Amino acid sequence: MLFKYPQLLWSLWLLLIPILIHLLQLRRFKPTPFTNVRLLQRVQAKSQKSQTLKRWLLLLTRMALFTALIIAFAQPFIANPTAFKEQEITIYLDNSFSMQARQDNNSLLENAVQDLITAIPEDVSFSLFTNDSEFREVTLGEIRNSMLQLPYASNQLTLREIILKGQTFFNQREDILKKLILISDFQKSMESDSVTVSEETELIYVPIRSEELRNIAIDSAYIKTTSASDNELVIKVSANTEFGSTPVSLYNRSDLIAKSAVTYSPSESSELVFSLPGRQFIEGVVSLSDTGLEYDNELYFTINTREKIKVLAVGESESVFLNRLFGDDLTEFRNIRSLDQGIASLNEQDLVILNQVPRLPPAMTESLREFIKEGGSLLLIPPVNMNISEFNLLLNSYGLSFGNKNETSVEITGINYAHPLYSDVFEERVDNFDYPKVQEHYRLNGRWSDILRYANEQPFLASRDNLYVFTASLDPGNSNFTSSPLVVPTLYAMAIRSRSLPELYYLLGENNSVDISEVLEEDRILSLKKEELEFIPRQQLIGEKTRLWFEEIPTEPGIYSLENAQTKRSFSFNHKRTESQLNYLNSESFNAAAKVNNSISEIFQEIESMSSVTSLWKWFVILALLFILAEVIIQKALK
Repeated sequence: MLFKYPQLLWSLWLLLIPILIHLLQLRRFKPTPFTNVRLLQRVQAKSQKSQTLKRWLLLLTRMALFTALIIAFAQPFIANPTAFKEQEITIYLDNSFSMQARQDNNSLLENAVQDLITAIPEDVSFSLFTNDSEFREVTLGEIRNSMLQLPYASNQLTLREIILKGQTFFNQREDILKKLILISDFQKSMESDSVTVSEETELIYVPIRSEELRNIAIDSAYIKTTSASDNELVIKVSANTEFGSTPVSLYNRSDLIAKSAVTYSPSESSELVFSLPGRQFIEGVVSLSDTGLEYDNELYFTINTREKIKVLAVGESESVFLNRLFGDDLTEFRNIRSLDQGIASLNEQDLVILNQVPRLPPAMTESLREFIKEGGSLLLIPPVNMNISEFNLLLNSYGLSFGNKNETSVEITGINYAHPLYSDVFEERVDNFDYPKVQEHYRLNGRWSDILRYANEQPFLASRDNLYVFTASLDPGNSNFTSSPLVVPTLYAMAIRSRSLPELYYLLGENNSVDISEVLEEDRILSLKKEELEFIPRQQLIGEKTRLWFEEIPTEPGIYSLENAQTKRSFSFNHKRTESQLNYLNSESFNAAAKVNNSISEIFQEIESMSSVTSLWKWFVILALLFILAEVIIQKALK
């Protein structure tokens, strides 16, 4: 038992006063003559014993009365051992898209917010953070409206990131009780390496989940086949459980242009194919309706007017294989015998191929360097016999150089599948195929990223920045590579990567870029606009093109039109679908030292009980009244 005013307990010394009075009290007896005192002595002896008992009982009662009153004025109380320690509470509230799951006609996020508003006392200070916002050392009254209006966030923090960030809200003193409360549905995408928390920090997991784990999502879309007359748009629909036939609608802006239904596929994502007219500008929206998450029920895409990739081949040798590769619907191919003939239009090209050019004058070298610097791609195919010093003048700018010629025949056996050039080319690795070979090749010195390798681990095709270098001539007399299955995906991928063509759609939060055929004047700036929302992306003039970067903006999904452009274009953005499967972590994935509690109200009741103080002064006042009553009874009973 503790006291609010313990100094008043010194008043207990005053109890000596009634003790002294009772012990030193002398009563004077007046003698009275009486004829026969035999009977009187017996009565007097009995009365004297009764008075002695009465005095002692009154003494004890009065001492107890004063003791109770003194203790009552000292205000005694009992408290938890942690009641007088300072407490800090930090709450992580998950506002990711998976918290849109429904429970009792509300989303999980809405239920969590209401539970917090109900459970947190008005006078308690706490910190709260979500995936994209934070509130430090606030009370419920200060952020109630902000909590009720919390938006959903596309980025989901991992458990490691949450715990590390949560600990930054605490004071560094060790004498403070710290509670970190994590409120989430704990998707598997949050899984990460465990993090050690300090001993004074109590980690509490509060898993809140929906009983109905059914969600249908529009996962992705792509163009399967392209022709001059039509496009085949493939829509992938995924689900975390079996579902019946679900209608899917296709819009061009607000106009419904197609409608179909998709059925559940247990082995993989269900697919739906729409036929769209070719060469038509389409700002499309694919939508469905289900009772699960809302964010993945729509997918935006854009089919812009196609711009051809410009490929320029320079060389006197036969370029039959290049004519077969390029000049289709996606590329515009031109072949010239000398670079002098195309120097004026060099900056308009996306990919320049030096096809076995015997010499490379210094003036041409400088033009090619400037072309690469401005974002163009250059492919160097050496001749069988070349002036090595002239070619090295170009290569030295990129830390490369040709060495001695190796006249030993060697096979091309290695493919670097991890190279960006092959990122979207091969669906699986090919180990056994008819390896192409070369009769002689040049040694390459310096630092490069190899794409294709010889059996002796030397590079056949290497890259550095936007420069691609073959180390052997592709003349049919020296190599059969041009008749190999590798030539088409390799060279065509170079052309595709030489310009960042507009995608069907972009994912928010990723670094994306696109090249458009716009030459900006000094005072013309391109911007993206969706209804009332408009922003200016990072942009740079590169030769005869303008490159746009989409990084931290935009943040909202939708179709954004390109403003101040000479050609009508739009770009579509969608959220990632990482949370659509509703796969949850089990308790074994949580920190071993942490607590798990399914009730937010119980947690704050426990916090309140740990800091609660029970006052006892009323009981001592009641006890004092009882002693007063006892004294009255003693006075009446023992006369």
